[in-house]
Amino acid sequence: MKKFISGLLVFVSAIGLATAVFAASDSNSWGKMLPLMKQMHPNFSEEQLQKMYEQCRNTKNMDQMMEHMMNNGKMNQQMKQGYMM
Repeated sequence: MKKFISGLLVFVSAIGLATAVFAASDSNSWGKMLPLMKQMHPNFSEEQLQKMYEQCRNTKNMDQMMEHMMNNGKMNQQMKQGYMM
């Protein structure tokens, strides 16, 4: 049983490390994200999308962005009204 738990711990640690390395890699992520961002925000200019992307990548702004989304987002407003679309 101890070998199983040790093996599972090593496996989970390896997956976590691989995920962190993958997330930290910044190889042309703007080029990969641009088509998705254009699809989600068709009325935005490329400059606006670039600014949004840079704000999202800035870790200092991440907490503020998440707080804004949770407190002022459309889903939160719908939940406050008692229904979901």
